[in-house]
Amino acid sequence: MPVPAETIHDVDPQALRVLVTGYGPFRSFKVNPSWLAVKPLHNTTVRTADDRPIHITSLEVPTLYQSVLALAPSLHARPPVVPTPKDPAMAVAPPPPDGYDFILHVGVMSKSGNPIKLEQRGRKFGYDQDDAEGNLCEVVEEAGGVDGKPKRGFGKGYEELADELFTPIDCAKLAEHLKATGTEQVALSVDAGLYLCEFINYASLAESKRTEATTKSTPVLFIHIPPVGEPLSTEECTDALRKTISWVCSQS
Repeated sequence: MPVPAETIHDVDPQALRVLVTGYGPFRSFKVNPSWLAVKPLHNTTVRTADDRPIHITSLEVPTLYQSVLALAPSLHARPPVVPTPKDPAMAVAPPPPDGYDFILHVGVMSKSGNPIKLEQRGRKFGYDQDDAEGNLCEVVEEAGGVDGKPKRGFGKGYEELADELFTPIDCAKLAEHLKATGTEQVALSVDAGLYLCEFINYASLAESKRTEATTKSTPVLFIHIPPVGEPLSTEECTDALRKTISWVCSQS
């Protein structure tokens, strides 16, 4: 079970540091199920297989392309810069100067009946759906998309990055671990849907890639969860995220 810290400043200096993001409201989700699953992890401590503490910070992200573009570089900065939440109860502990040890992004699938999905790939282009405020992603080529439509995605500043980026996490082994510890509804995926979920995944993977040459890079993973109760409860999703954090940090 997670152990709540007494205050946001009560962080064991020997602890590994993990940042977990969930999305804010969009479309039919007045409260995003991803945030419902992520929020209980905030300012708690779990442990690795060899009993090292892991301090978790949770952050709600607006479901907006521009918010993601502004946020991703700051989360991977040295030191990271994390925005101040509006809710005082979600105050953030000072980020580790040399970066987080793991960043986990979480989003909800629009369709019910799916298992938890470990998303292994982020794509650079193809973001043609509007965000929570009705805004479209940046046009990077006027007639470069499918059927002559504008090509949308990551433009200026991302030219040198590959069209596809992949998580360094061994998702097959993680899935085995989750199933062995009671989370049977889990699957691997290489198609996160080319919407805000895959957008933050690519953005964060890109920023992690940028840091490789100069400093410690932070491993990134995106997980899709189903809507509440379809088929998993919020508590079951939170438990799966908690086990994921412990397993990933135990591998380092």
